[in-house]
Amino acid sequence: MYGLRVTAKTIVVLFSQNYGFAKAKQVTFLLCKNYMSYVVCIPSYKRAKWCEEKTLTMLKKAGIPASNIYVYVANKEEYTEYKNTIDKTMCKEIRLGVKGIAPQRQFIADDWSQGKHIVYFDDDITSVDLTMSPRFKSHSLDYFIKEAFKECTKNRAYIWGVYAVYNPFFRKTRPEMTTCLNFIVGCFYGIVNRPKLKDIQLAVTMTGEKEDVERSLTYFIHDGIVLRFDKIAFTTKYYGSQGGLGQFEERIEPMRVASEKLKKKYPEYGEIKRRKNGMYEFVLKKIKARVGTDTGAAAAAATAVTAPKTRRVRSTQSRTKRKRS
Repeated sequence: MYGLRVTAKTIVVLFSQNYGFAKAKQVTFLLCKNYMSYVVCIPSYKRAKWCEEKTLTMLKKAGIPASNIYVYVANKEEYTEYKNTIDKTMCKEIRLGVKGIAPQRQFIADDWSQGKHIVYFDDDITSVDLTMSPRFKSHSLDYFIKEAFKECTKNRAYIWGVYAVYNPFFRKTRPEMTTCLNFIVGCFYGIVNRPKLKDIQLAVTMTGEKEDVERSLTYFIHDGIVLRFDKIAFTTKYYGSQGGLGQFEERIEPMRVASEKLKKKYPEYGEIKRRKNGMYEFVLKKIKARVGTDTGAAAAAATAVTAPKTRRVRSTQSRTKRKRS
């Protein structure tokens, strides 16, 4: 059913032992439905037209339904600008969040329910390249995203990402998927949402620099695994002239500070490296995954199904957060 590696029949048998056959069938239906659904969330700042012309256009061409797509902006002024600029048919909703890429990502997680499948895209992605992957080259972006989340359940992982560099030469010899400690770049990745889990929340990079490096670490330390699809990459401009995180030259010093904070907080997981262009990096060590691949997959999936769905009223002016299923 739905091509799940953990089959629907297996899940029915598993849950029927504790809940009875009828309840097991209901849980299985909800589980399979959850596998097939996800939301795309795009944090954006001062780049309304850019967001429309880049990421939203790319998603439209890739066949991602607009009903799955949400754009999050920083303040009321930005909200008005984006509402007046972006074609209403290109996304489901524009939502008022908070300023700062790291706080905004946490706001987005808080905006959705436990277990929700969330895909994050930056606002300047022009393409996603599947052509170097034997597994995905004949399929759509939607298919890849769904398969990535299936792999999360199979491997008991809660985050997946893609290769951070587009260059096909680098990707040519890479494996299809890795499970070791790897950098999950923030431009394009997916999570199985756990908004209240403190262990995976950022500790030293809330200013934005290297926030994706720390996220890679917190997920690996807590879960023992992160998934990365090394044949898949995207095109973007990492250091823009306006909005976003700013220009490259402005970020050299914040990169150094963030790298030093990461080394102090996570000394056994990586080393500071300075590239020829002046960029500071906290390069992660290739530490093997600590969890198995198949055992416990149904239990992990069940967590997503039985997650609480309590809703709270959310006001635009007060920015009160609201759980969304």
